Amino acid sequence: MTTLAGARVLVTGGSKGIGAAFARVAAASGAQVRLIARGEADLRAVADEIGATWRTADVTDAPALAAAIHELGDVDIVVSCAGIALPGRFVDTPLEEFREQLEVNYLGTLNLLKSVLPGPAHVVLTSSTAGLIGVVGYSGYAPTKWAIRGLADTLRYEFPATRFSVLYPPDTETPGFALENTRKPPETVAVSGAVTPVKPEVVARALARGIERNRDSIAIDLLTKTLVRFGGIVEPLARRGIRKTIARSLGSPPG
Repeated sequence: MTTLAGARVLVTGGSKGIGAAFARVAAASGAQVRLIARGEADLRAVADEIGATWRTADVTDAPALAAAIHELGDVDIVVSCAGIALPGRFVDTPLEEFREQLEVNYLGTLNLLKSVLPGPAHVVLTSSTAGLIGVVGYSGYAPTKWAIRGLADTLRYEFPATRFSVLYPPDTETPGFALENTRKPPETVAVSGAVTPVKPEVVARALARGIERNRDSIAIDLLTKTLVRFGGIVEPLARRGIRKTIARSLGSPPG
């Protein structure tokens, strides 16, 4: 089982929202926390509060991110929390905004993984409830979060020594969510208005429990838990047989 106490934990997007909240929980659990984010002022404030080491870097800048990770040193647990959502109707959303969400949410995650794998015992990638079910107004965001889930499912085969967990937070009261609310189309407001956002601290505590219990999927609310359990039932069931097939193709014992 993964243990936070004494672990070297790296969090990207660690200056605000879920990333900062989890950094606090991890530090309180006895972890040695390392933080990466773009904004130095907020990042320094969180790091000073919990006694973490930190470096500024943008996850979309692969060389800068790799350099920051190298300077922070080896890690046992990696938590990817950097992300952005720019809601709007498909026809009204410029291609630049689709590209920005792709570069931060998916390619930024790839940049992180390229810098740490192989190595960490546990990696957490942040998807979303919108990575399990279509959400009106999120055509630029939701596909990037579906991709995160597919990436984790794939990497489990290539890095069997690393535990990959996917976090599926629902609407969460973060600065990013506040920005989303300023630009949601009416139909998105109507749908999301029926859902009560959760506090980032609630997500952070659930994330910590999920890590220590080695959960493949970490969900917080009932809807997302239901979607995780029944919406993606085939891949976990098929994984054992696929691993055996891979092992036979490589002439090695099945893992």
